[in-house]
Amino acid sequence: MPKISGEQVLSRSRRSLWLDSIFQKTSQGLAISILLLVAAIVIELAIAAVPALKEFGLGFLWTMEWNPVKNIYGILPQIYGTLVSSLVAIALAMPLGVGIAIFLNEDIAPKVVRVPISFAIELLAAIPSVVYGLWGISVLLPALRPLMRGLHQNLGWIPFFSTLPANRSLLPTILVLTLMILPIVVALSRDAIASVPMELRMGAMAIGANRWEFISGIAIPASMSGIIGAAVLALGRAIGETMAAVMLIGNANQINWSWLAPSSTIASLVASQFSEAKELQLSALLYAALVLMALTLIVNIFANSFITYFHSSTQKRRDVSPNFIEQDRDLLDTELKSSLLSSPSMENELITPSEITLEISPKWKPNPIKRKIVSMILTTGIFLGTAIAIFAFSSILFSLIAKGASRFDLAAFTELPPPPLESGGGFRNAIAGTLLMVGIGAGLSAPIGLGAAIYLVEFGRNKPLSQWVRFFNGVLSGVPSILCGLFAYGLVVLTSGTFSVIAGGVALAAVMLPTIARTSEEALKAVSPELREGAISIGASPIQAITLIIIPAATPAIVTGIVLAIARATGETAPLLFTALFSQYGLNGLWKPVASMSVLIYNFALSPYPNDQALAWTAALVVVALILSISVAARFLTRDRLN
Repeated sequence: MPKISGEQVLSRSRRSLWLDSIFQKTSQGLAISILLLVAAIVIELAIAAVPALKEFGLGFLWTMEWNPVKNIYGILPQIYGTLVSSLVAIALAMPLGVGIAIFLNEDIAPKVVRVPISFAIELLAAIPSVVYGLWGISVLLPALRPLMRGLHQNLGWIPFFSTLPANRSLLPTILVLTLMILPIVVALSRDAIASVPMELRMGAMAIGANRWEFISGIAIPASMSGIIGAAVLALGRAIGETMAAVMLIGNANQINWSWLAPSSTIASLVASQFSEAKELQLSALLYAALVLMALTLIVNIFANSFITYFHSSTQKRRDVSPNFIEQDRDLLDTELKSSLLSSPSMENELITPSEITLEISPKWKPNPIKRKIVSMILTTGIFLGTAIAIFAFSSILFSLIAKGASRFDLAAFTELPPPPLESGGGFRNAIAGTLLMVGIGAGLSAPIGLGAAIYLVEFGRNKPLSQWVRFFNGVLSGVPSILCGLFAYGLVVLTSGTFSVIAGGVALAAVMLPTIARTSEEALKAVSPELREGAISIGASPIQAITLIIIPAATPAIVTGIVLAIARATGETAPLLFTALFSQYGLNGLWKPVASMSVLIYNFALSPYPNDQALAWTAALVVVALILSISVAARFLTRDRLN
């Protein structure tokens, strides 16, 4: 065995230190790139909007006219439509979502019932917005027309139902938005309610409170910050929703109190007019996109603040000693008293705080009939709300299978899209284009996301930069995908002079990046500290410990995050409208326009030809089946890793 001299040892040590430094600086640069990406989106939109900013100033926000002929532009009707559709959807989704969260978290139904319902609610989040729009046009609108006519005939004196029902209007858009944001509300509200300490539940039971007295008097108030965070985050999603709004809202440049009349949102305005816009009109559309970016940034900042506060308060509760009741008996007693005294079932009871103790007081004689009625009403409401969500999911799934099966044949997968008025055809080019652009997006975003996660976990703990990276990654995850498409349009399409596969891949990379970075960070955090300590104890350098031990241990969870990001990107439509466009032909190169499944669904769903509509349903069935398969695989991969 050859001897190693001291100079060789020193040289290797220096080389190792140099490599470790390069590795750390590289991961830090990848983390900083997330900050730069958010800044680039804002700066690019601002620069492109400068001509419209100079021409219209802030008056753009309250001008009601949008006239390309006269070059007069304003987005007050779009701001109105965006806010009304989003806020009403939140008002509907919050009680429904919190109720479903309670149903899933409490033992109201057997586990064999709750588990599939929980899975179905999660799968609602996996359905692409363009499929919601297709379902809304073909299924929801025909079902709603008799109801909308009845609302106008019987409640026409109410401004919201004062006009005759239009073919496309605000009401179906609100209902579809409610379904789309429901999984967000359910997931975050369920986590918030589940984090309430068991000691509070046990204490409530000890003084005789029933399930609904505990939920309404203690669990909901204790988890309110998390529930509010869910509402704000869902609001941000609703504000930026594009494809469902484009397909359902009617895109009318008007302000009308009636929900039965056509309306417009900022996102639908940009998506519907961008392809034909030039010069000042294009700048005005990008000005509108800048306003949308500002709205979503404000909403997401509030959402992240609420969720951060919720997680910090949850952690404080989890850090409490197991002897919570013995150590803080007075504090628990006070909280239970005040909560139960304010609950509906305790109203008008002749009881004072001094008469309540942790033992059941003989002076407390609640009305058993009243308690039973309240519990029955609330339980019935929970079951009805859950049934509505399951019915909607079943309707979408049944429609996809029933309508999509009509063209589910070999030709659909092997032929090109048909010309107008012709039968047959398929979406071979759209499948290839989708897979190629998603692959490019994953190839660009996965290294950046993983590198940023390595810096956050291994090198940047408790550093200010890490806090900023996490914050802006959260903001980026809430940026509407249409803005990612506009960013790629300015960065790639205008630079290269053509719509292309590369431009679509860049747009999808921006969509996928925050998911990969967040899940990779959690995966690296979950690696046992003993593995790190063991690697260091045997003399491994940081780069060796990370690449040879930590990353392999976290690989299943990292792959799960990448798979989930791919599932989301597969169903994206809005970013590809501005980057890849659409082509009736096969692949002609990376710098040429290309077809995609989601854009094909959008184009053919609005086509007047039955063959095109049938092909849209078949394409939607294929996309949803692919996304659901990916989501299920990721779920089982995560479950196996946890077990």
